[in-house]
Amino acid sequence: MSENGSVKNTTNVEVFESEEVKSPKNNKWVSCLKTNLLTLATIGGVACGVILGIILRETVGVFTKREVMYISYVGDLFLRMLKSLILPLIVSSLVSAIASLDLSLSGRIAARAIVYYITTTFVAVILGIALVASIKPGSGHSGESNTDAGHTEAQRNVTTVDTLLDLVKNMFPPNIVQACVEQIYLNGILMKKLSQEQIFWD
Repeated sequence: MSENGSVKNTTNVEVFESEEVKSPKNNKWVSCLKTNLLTLATIGGVACGVILGIILRETVGVFTKREVMYISYVGDLFLRMLKSLILPLIVSSLVSAIASLDLSLSGRIAARAIVYYITTTFVAVILGIALVASIKPGSGHSGESNTDAGHTEAQRNVTTVDTLLDLVKNMFPPNIVQACVEQIYLNGILMKKLSQEQIFWD
């Protein structure tokens, strides 16, 4: 009996100690941080970016277009990666959702989706034609800006850094289907002999 009683006492002590470890309020904060980690990291990143931008603007002054291009390069790559994931995610989610439905229900949904798509496309075409006929965009355009734009485009210069950065940038296409049927190449090498001005990405 004494041995059994001692065993029971030790087990009770162990359970009590484990409950004491889990009871503090700090665990609530830890669980809250784990649950909202992505949201808190996003808010913290935005706040750090705003503060860093204000500090750099006050200390350095006005940035040139090339400096802005270099700073925003990482963000452009990130946005292109996100855009490239949109189409596969949508297609995979649609396929998985349709596969889980009944054939009769999926047929009805497909018919309604086709009718909705045709209707909205027809309305958009009619609205576009009506707006173009009423507003007449480009009617007061003289065409001088086109010649100026072509002249400045010919005067732009592409450096080796631009070529390398553009090469890495095109490795992450925003649209996978468009990347399969479209070929992108740099023709800035021919412009390099014309002028010493700089070329900037859109």
